[in-house]
Amino acid sequence: MPEFSEAPASVREYCDLRDASGLGAFPEENARIGLSNTLTGVWLREEGPLIAMARIIGDGGCFAQVTDVAVHPDFQRQGLGAKVMAEILKQAHERLPKNLYLSLIADPGAENLYVKFDFEPRHGMSVILQ
Repeated sequence: MPEFSEAPASVREYCDLRDASGLGAFPEENARIGLSNTLTGVWLREEGPLIAMARIIGDGGCFAQVTDVAVHPDFQRQGLGAKVMAEILKQAHERLPKNLYLSLIADPGAENLYVKFDFEPRHGMSVILQ
């Protein structure tokens, strides 16, 4: 049974999951820098290995972006994308200020998932934390 972990993804795990899920990997140095600037992250593991994730990046006060919403192909179509989104938004409400502009860029076909979480198509997808 997949469980959320406090242990953040390693650079290798992050790159591997991005690549496996179709998001594409970054060079390790880029990934290391990016991960160190995470405002909050969700790491879903199945008996150790990382199988799904999401991060929020940004300035932490006015603007932030949900990024790296990824589920390993072996675990897709099981509701884990929605589970990860629910958890990352829970963390956003707990850790980030109200009235922060939270946005994301949805890959074509993924919009329906984000609309379920009150993101609205504008110039991308966005929601204001209340």
